[in-house]
Amino acid sequence: MDAEPAGAGHTLESHEAIVVGGGPAGLSAAAALQKRGFETVAIESSDAVGARWRSRYEELRLNSWRVMSNLQRHRMPRIYGRYPSRDDFVAYLESFAAHHRLCVRFSTTLVRVERGDGRWHLLTSAGVMAARYVVVATGWDAVPVLPDWPGRATFTPELIHSSGFQTARRYRDRDVIVVGAGNSGIDIAGHLVAAGARVKVSMRTPPNLASREILGIPGQPLLVLVVDHVPSKLADLSFSIVQRLLFGDLSSFGLPSARVGAYANFNRNLRNPAIDDGFVAALKRGRAHVVAEVKRLEGPEVVLVDGTRLRPDAVICATGYRRGLEPLLGHLGVLRPDGVPFNYRGAPEHPAAPRLYFAGMWGQFSGEIRLGPIHARRIARAAARDRGRTRDV
Repeated sequence: MDAEPAGAGHTLESHEAIVVGGGPAGLSAAAALQKRGFETVAIESSDAVGARWRSRYEELRLNSWRVMSNLQRHRMPRIYGRYPSRDDFVAYLESFAAHHRLCVRFSTTLVRVERGDGRWHLLTSAGVMAARYVVVATGWDAVPVLPDWPGRATFTPELIHSSGFQTARRYRDRDVIVVGAGNSGIDIAGHLVAAGARVKVSMRTPPNLASREILGIPGQPLLVLVVDHVPSKLADLSFSIVQRLLFGDLSSFGLPSARVGAYANFNRNLRNPAIDDGFVAALKRGRAHVVAEVKRLEGPEVVLVDGTRLRPDAVICATGYRRGLEPLLGHLGVLRPDGVPFNYRGAPEHPAAPRLYFAGMWGQFSGEIRLGPIHARRIARAAARDRGRTRDV
């Protein structure tokens, strides 16, 4: 039974469809719904589309091939190259929103989603909004996770999450520990070395390593056309063979083979391989080093589990994110214990929450950006079918 509508007694701002989020997935969903004839508005907590992309470090480039990172019916310029930069991708998102004439309401933060009068009521920082169809696209990397090490409050050097890392240039000639050997950690470490920093990577679990290209050819099409469709064990075996051919045996450099295959690790732990952009070469040349896991912090020192004490100028924690959906809609029964939506593939929606959809909450092994338009089209088709059934009643 629906609860009393949020904002009862007040005039609600109503729309046929509301998309929450102005990143790639949200913009894709808004464009797909609009194409199906839905009166659609997207709300975005920041003052521009692609806010999280804008805040990422300036050296960042897409790991996915430009050709396979386009959103629907609007291509990135070839001048962006095979792997567009952060700024190029932000410019593309702006162009995409303008091309499709999307209505995006900025500086509007979602606080909670409630049921009411056959529609969804969205409590936002700008008031209460209502819609029959709602798409939540607030992003996979919504809430940075910073380790709660003993002694963290007394640690005197710089300590940041990778989400706060802005550029490698400011760390030239400084001693930096990067914590985490996942995709962000390995990428940031490579850029730090190139900028002249002295880099150590602290890791708990050896990563699976990958390269953007194989023999000069983008590897993403192979993943999409072949590897995504074979049994996980065979995919893991293929990946390990290619990894050894590309990088060799890195055990003597402190980087042994991962204990879990790349596909198995993604399916179990939602962790993608780390895409190397110079770190392995730096490791082999002795310009970067792998060290043990961090145990605690003591004043100016980082104490590792093997007893080693380091005195870095900065510690950058590439330690992941949470979805942050629990305060918004955890009460609706649509989230798994790990905070990921049960129905994360765009459509169908969860039986407990009809006409509530999710986009951008899952990154397939072969690339997350390309899934945005796929999930958006599923959502738009499902919403159109529902609207058709309603009109027929």
